[in-house]
Amino acid sequence: MTDTSTNATAPASNKAAYDAIHTVVAGGVSSNMRARGVVTPLVVESASGCRIRDVEGNELIDANMGYGPHVFGYADREVTDQIADQFGRGHLTGLPHRLDREAAGLVAELVPGVEQLRFANSGTEALMSAVRLARAISGRPLLLTFEGHYHGWSETLLRAPGAEGYRPRPGAAGMIPEAMSHTIQIPWNDAAAVERVFAEYGGELGAVLCEPVLANAGVVPPAPGFLELLRLRTREKGAVLVFDEVITGFRVARGGAQERYGVIPDLTVLSKVMGGGFPVAAFGGSREAMEPLTTYEAFHAGVYAGNHAALRAVAATLTKIRSAPDLYDDLEALGAYAEDRVREAATAAGRSVLFERVGSVLSMALLDEASAVDRAAHRALQSACQRRGLYFHPNPDEPWFLSTAHTEEDIDTIAAVLKESLAQAPATRIVR
Repeated sequence: MTDTSTNATAPASNKAAYDAIHTVVAGGVSSNMRARGVVTPLVVESASGCRIRDVEGNELIDANMGYGPHVFGYADREVTDQIADQFGRGHLTGLPHRLDREAAGLVAELVPGVEQLRFANSGTEALMSAVRLARAISGRPLLLTFEGHYHGWSETLLRAPGAEGYRPRPGAAGMIPEAMSHTIQIPWNDAAAVERVFAEYGGELGAVLCEPVLANAGVVPPAPGFLELLRLRTREKGAVLVFDEVITGFRVARGGAQERYGVIPDLTVLSKVMGGGFPVAAFGGSREAMEPLTTYEAFHAGVYAGNHAALRAVAATLTKIRSAPDLYDDLEALGAYAEDRVREAATAAGRSVLFERVGSVLSMALLDEASAVDRAAHRALQSACQRRGLYFHPNPDEPWFLSTAHTEEDIDTIAAVLKESLAQAPATRIVR
């Protein structure tokens, strides 16, 4: 029998701790995505502000921030104290609670496209339910998605990279071969492809699903007029427009990307920042769009969905966001400062990087001599930075996230670490 008891003495190194985790956790992580984040073993002991401390006692500035939820930094007491209080009051009864109204009311107040919503436990759950609801509203099963956009790991939304014509392929072993049979996929920001699809399939399309800012294959903002085109064509053809704002919600603006770009979808999916890192998500829209759930004609369930601790986290986080009028101006300025400093560091090191930013969401990818993303070199760069006290995800597709806990001094340190680490590699092309 495997000994799973807690040892009195902690492992002496990150590698030893990670190896110990592997003995009882398959692959050493509870998410395949997380495994890609530990090229060089790193096991966290604690996190506060914009810093993590590992089991060896090393402190690192974190530019990943738990994949984005911590807009106020780790262990923000204004949020965590309220969650702790709720545990003392009961965190799950399976019955309605006053927090249902409070938390949902804050979402509806801040997000332009949401009048009513349902809570879920994760972005994947909320996306599954939103797409099912969209198909129920339109009465059509065909879904249009975009290359590089990630919408969770459910059976009909997890797609492999690339496509055969318009048709994507299942994204994981064990998925049924027909999982993508009701899905079309085209390149992001390709207006001509949108027009072709609507000309050919417009009468069959039930829903269009996108991240309004692509943030799972680097950061790629919508081209001017692209979201407006999706809004126009879906209205013309009776398809439901769904924005996956799991990342962008309460991150790129108070009301998410739909506020930033002025395009309102029929349904919105939210998570991450909404709960300040607590496992909670939501999907919602107009009262009309949510009517099938109001009348129970559409189906959504979950024992833990909308549990009291999760909704206390939502209420605490969104109350703090609502009471901070300068929050997004400050994050925009910090993001711009980080962009300038990172570009300066790359130029000083004579290295070529691809850099994109929307607000406090950034992506940086190291390029090779042909200006293609050099994934191996990027992973080596990440390991070098990690040794010097900076953590960001080794996969260049994963964004960086800034928080109010980051300061300009922290950004200066990040830039210095990047410059030193970049200088170790042979020079390629100038920064672009």
